[in-house]
Amino acid sequence: MHHSLALYENLFRHYTGMRWPAVRDRAGVFAGPIDDYDVRLLPEIEGIAEGAAVEAEDILALNVRTEVMFGMANGECTALCTPVNDRADAHVLLAQNWDWHPGARETCVLLVEAPHDAPPFVTLVEAGLLAKCGMNERGIGLAATALTSTLDRGEPGVPFHAILRRILTSGSFDEAIDAVLAPIRASSGNFLLASRDGRAVDLEGAPGGPDAVHRTDGTRLAHANHFLRPSRAGFDGFTDLERIDDASTSVSRQGAADTWVSAAGERSVDEVLGVLRDHSTSVCQHADGSGPPETAIETVAAIAMDLTEGSLWVTEGPPCTARAERFELGSLVAHAA
Repeated sequence: MHHSLALYENLFRHYTGMRWPAVRDRAGVFAGPIDDYDVRLLPEIEGIAEGAAVEAEDILALNVRTEVMFGMANGECTALCTPVNDRADAHVLLAQNWDWHPGARETCVLLVEAPHDAPPFVTLVEAGLLAKCGMNERGIGLAATALTSTLDRGEPGVPFHAILRRILTSGSFDEAIDAVLAPIRASSGNFLLASRDGRAVDLEGAPGGPDAVHRTDGTRLAHANHFLRPSRAGFDGFTDLERIDDASTSVSRQGAADTWVSAAGERSVDEVLGVLRDHSTSVCQHADGSGPPETAIETVAAIAMDLTEGSLWVTEGPPCTARAERFELGSLVAHAA
């Protein structure tokens, strides 16, 4: 966690010019919206800080990094969801690569929690953050990818990572969807949700309330880092910053993921991980060292989940070189409890 704080102190300074005290002050405006959204989150942030022997404002700053840097630093993640086959009782697979700054590899943890008032869950996340991608004991899975637009201005609202946490503590699929639709969101983000009962939905959100979310239901879904919504109606001044970035690989990665999830035939976790290893469209990313270290992006980790059987596979590093380790949600929760 101390490594994570040092990493973000450097990234904030590089992308925003802000020193850490200014970042902490800026993060403070999000405390009220977080507490209004879920009263469990600020006490947990305080508990994390106490355990790490740092101040709560430091941990809050980590959890609103997306909003503080709004659009200045963006990852290159690819998420996908597919049934194993076309039978009604098919297992549901959900997976993604998490692409971010190389230093984040040293901060990743597999966080397992068993709350007294919510389903137990597991999430692959940076130390100190509330949640990222993962699954819970009710069979709800989450993959998340960054989006950024000209509507992202760092205005107060519910932060991206608070919404991720609320999804993972949802008791039903409908409650998980509502966790995205109900709040006034502070930033853009894409939420790919799936359930072991076969349902899946992609929720592509710009800052704002439910009207700023484009919803796609289906069993075979994929999302990279650009907006897919077919209409810009109601979004005055909206520009998708990823689409105008000449260095972005999002469109090619989206095409590769769409092609794979829509193709006929059986699926397996090994095949999912194979897609996440693809270099031809940069689904698997590697830092080339050509720019400042703060701008480097690589695949920090990959995660694949079988929501039906409650299993997950995680790599510690790019999936092309790192072995995927298998975990059982039930065993993880039993150990955590």
